[in-house]
Amino acid sequence: MSEAPSPEDVAAYADRLSLSVADADALAEQFAEQDAVLDALDAVAAPEPPEREHWAPDPDADELGAWLTRCDVARGGVSGPLDGLTVGVKDNVAVAGVPMTCGSPLLTDPAYVPARDATVVARLLDAGARIVGKTNMDEFAFGGSRESMRLRLARNPHDPARQPGSSSAGSGVAAATGEVDLAVGSDTGGSIRFPAAWAGVPGLKPSRGLVSHAGFVQYAKTLDNVGFLAPTVENLALGLDAVSGPDPRDERTHDGEPTAAADAVVDPAPEALTIGLPEELFGAAPRIDGVVRDAVDELAAAGATVRSVSIENYDRWLPAWLAIGMTEVGNYLAADTTNYWSLSPGERALIERLHEARGGESELGAPLKAAMLYAEHRRQADGDAAYVAAHEARRHLAAGVDDALADVDVLASPTVPMLAPTWDEAVDDLFGALANTGPFNVSGHPAVSVPCGSLDGLPVGLQFVAERGADATALRAGACWTTVDGSDSD
Repeated sequence: MSEAPSPEDVAAYADRLSLSVADADALAEQFAEQDAVLDALDAVAAPEPPEREHWAPDPDADELGAWLTRCDVARGGVSGPLDGLTVGVKDNVAVAGVPMTCGSPLLTDPAYVPARDATVVARLLDAGARIVGKTNMDEFAFGGSRESMRLRLARNPHDPARQPGSSSAGSGVAAATGEVDLAVGSDTGGSIRFPAAWAGVPGLKPSRGLVSHAGFVQYAKTLDNVGFLAPTVENLALGLDAVSGPDPRDERTHDGEPTAAADAVVDPAPEALTIGLPEELFGAAPRIDGVVRDAVDELAAAGATVRSVSIENYDRWLPAWLAIGMTEVGNYLAADTTNYWSLSPGERALIERLHEARGGESELGAPLKAAMLYAEHRRQADGDAAYVAAHEARRHLAAGVDDALADVDVLASPTVPMLAPTWDEAVDDLFGALANTGPFNVSGHPAVSVPCGSLDGLPVGLQFVAERGADATALRAGACWTTVDGSDSD
């Protein structure tokens, strides 16, 4: 039974919400009566996690820090299109019976173990995949520095002194080293495409609403996307086909249809591809631009048509992304990952665990504290009116991207306009680093990154963006490049 609130408690609540209260005693009595009704919910049993074998990674065998937990999970007697494929799952996506940390010390002692598989995980298992571990990540997917990788530091396979890309860092490392055939990641502003570009592997951020978020501990609900990294574009397509489509647990997916991306990447024809080069996505890094333009020239030589295009209202991406992202993550964490007004509001055990952790020995890292405080600052500044304005700016940007795609199949650009920095280097211009990836989290368009060359011994990523729902087209463009480049045979 919950503890009855006192009149002093009610007065404190009112003060926190800037409300005046005429009779705190009467309200305290009313709240106690309502709490008594809610006590009946204690009889609603929460599901128990299944018994699944898991173990800590061997640090000697995992020198690059790809893993937080190892496991071996498969559906016995199940066969499907992913038979024989090994999968790593980012540690903010639930694998029932296997510890999930979200990269945070708050969930490690004791370990938080989810009771239900995320929809993405269940569908991968139903398709015959074998899950071999939970991959390393920045705390609650807010990355970009040493201080946000709070459990283990992930390292770039091309140079261990360098960053592999965040926040799906471990998934990028596991895909790049061939430890898995497919790795689940999540992408809020580039968190799949950064490790794809910097670790040198294909990566996919799907269209918003195509892949279920049930069982996923989000960062920002309307910017996030669950997607994949893999050694090949073909494996990205197989993974997407297995998990895409409507899910009763996630209202975001109700208008989505399962994809047939695997067919689209078989024998792709560059001569059937029309590529638009948006002027807004070039110019920040001339040397990287040169590598990407050389790749596009190779596609043109193979028969692709290339045109210059422009994205109207492109500059609105940053204020929209910042207002939406900081507001959503700040409120989500303040609510202990409760996802209000959702068919899948969260996991009871996780919410209780985080609520109990407040004020304990473990705390959120400094970047996440700053995000929560900024969300509170905006709430006090304008009641979150900027958040509403940001969604209007989002519509303007999305229309601009749609117009740029009107006469082409895909837009092409550098994925990230900088090479992977060392762990001792600060990313001085974070927003500049996000300038080619973040806009498409705002607009909701699918984006694929494929490695297209190197500079100074480090990979360079080529990004393809397609119309919303045309994820197969973006993957087809990526497959065209790997065919022309010859990397599909590696």
